[in-house]
Amino acid sequence: MSLSREALRDPRIVIYIVAVLLALLFLTPIPSYFGLNSGLKYGLDLEGGSYLQLQLEGAVVQLDANAERILMQQFNASSVEQQGDSYIITVPGVVSESVPDGMGYPGAKVVTRGNTSRVTIISLPESIISNYLQKALDADVKVVSVAPVSYEIRTAVTRESLNDLLAPVGGSVLPGEDSFQEGVTADTVDETKRVLDSKLNRLGLQDIKVRIVGNNFVLIDLAGVDVDTAQEIVGKPGKFEIRIQTEGNETMHVLYGDAIDSVEIPRGDQSSMWGVPFTLSEEGAQLFRKMAIDTGATKDPKAHEISMVLDKDVIFSAPLATDLAASLEKAPTRNMVAEVGSGDAGSEKARELYIHLREGALPVNVMVIGSGQVTAALGQQFKFQIIIAGILALLAVAFMVYRRYHEGRIVLPMLTTSFSEVIMMLGIWAAMGWQLDLASIAGIIMVIGTGVDHLVIITDELLRSGEAAASSASRSIKERADSVAEKAQEKAAKGAGPSGKVYLTRLSRAFTIILGAAATTIAAMAPLLVMGFGALQGFALIIIIGVLIGVLIARPAYGRIIGYIMAEN
Repeated sequence: MSLSREALRDPRIVIYIVAVLLALLFLTPIPSYFGLNSGLKYGLDLEGGSYLQLQLEGAVVQLDANAERILMQQFNASSVEQQGDSYIITVPGVVSESVPDGMGYPGAKVVTRGNTSRVTIISLPESIISNYLQKALDADVKVVSVAPVSYEIRTAVTRESLNDLLAPVGGSVLPGEDSFQEGVTADTVDETKRVLDSKLNRLGLQDIKVRIVGNNFVLIDLAGVDVDTAQEIVGKPGKFEIRIQTEGNETMHVLYGDAIDSVEIPRGDQSSMWGVPFTLSEEGAQLFRKMAIDTGATKDPKAHEISMVLDKDVIFSAPLATDLAASLEKAPTRNMVAEVGSGDAGSEKARELYIHLREGALPVNVMVIGSGQVTAALGQQFKFQIIIAGILALLAVAFMVYRRYHEGRIVLPMLTTSFSEVIMMLGIWAAMGWQLDLASIAGIIMVIGTGVDHLVIITDELLRSGEAAASSASRSIKERADSVAEKAQEKAAKGAGPSGKVYLTRLSRAFTIILGAAATTIAAMAPLLVMGFGALQGFALIIIIGVLIGVLIARPAYGRIIGYIMAEN
């Protein structure tokens, strides 16, 4: 098959050729450290790897709790009086100014007269309740609605455990199913997915699918990663926290990960000591200075180490540097460096700490509830079987098309168009960085089938003449082509070629049928794309993309190519 110069200047054919070339560009293997890598990424089914099923631990609850009783219990107070937004707490004995800070009430004022202290706290009742739960559960607790007041508890709890926890202060979970809902809010789910995506990609795991199911489940596919490594990477990210040593091995909370404004790339100094520079927020820097002074870390840094904790595992611990301790005595310091060691080991530790500081920890604790893996050998076997299936599908289509038309000049452009649609679909998949899995390949095969149907409709419409419509359906394609050629000669003045009125009328009729079928297919796939997840979304997406490529690029070009072939013959 060859096209004339006039055909190669046809806008529809030019667009088609450019689209195929762009797709091939995205699919071209690129040299890398590991050899030649195609732009196409393979999913778990074809690459091998592991999958994890995670449960987000948390609950959204409504409580019956009293702020005054909580303050009475926390301070062992003799009385608590509310005055506007302030609470005045009377405590027997002398109370240090660091006590309210340690309980989570920064900015509290303490006045001691004789053997009695008066502590003034400015806080809302909801903040006091959430602070009490946060200290008791060692987890984040946030107010997520005010009518009614609901609290999001970002750790594993039950209605019974909360009732036991609130019983000493006369509180409980409100009755009713709506007052205790397992799971977390949509905002927390989105934040968890964002952190997981970013953290896993910074660890170098680029072939990742993170999917959310409901409000408390996460499904992750990690192509090319064994299940033990996957659990080590994903199952451990929890709450990132900075703590300071007080006495002995006891530590006190200072900051959470959200107090870190920015993190720079790890760097080594002249002695090969690796460190991670980071910047605290203004409020975080002030609180860090206050805690360092109150605990005595600025006076005796070696006795008060600063530790960074990820899900209760210490990932960094070191005393304050002498110059930093002296600086904190005078004013808050926002810019700091966490030095982790020297050599290759120090470089690796700095990289891991950079990821934790840069991305933060997950906003909620997670629990691995299911896992599994597909071996690399099995993935290679799937790839081989898919290639064989694709070749057999093309051969089957070629055979059926040839049986119908018995004409190579029709069969070859039809098969070329169908194959090029596959190239364009894979090119878009590679350009977007999406994973190709078994469900996506099933969608491609479905698009090939519907695409060939559309090409047959176009071919039949263009080859049909008045006599052909009335003749027997068993006439060969050669006879119909001869009839078309005779009419082309007879009606040359009217034009029956690619620009003629007859040609355009028949092509328009074919596209009316094709567009109706395409719209039906897209409408059928739209619910799967919106409401489905994982494999279902990939299946629906590639079908929609394939149908759009067909009706917007491939089918118009094919119609013009067949028209030029008819005009030349």
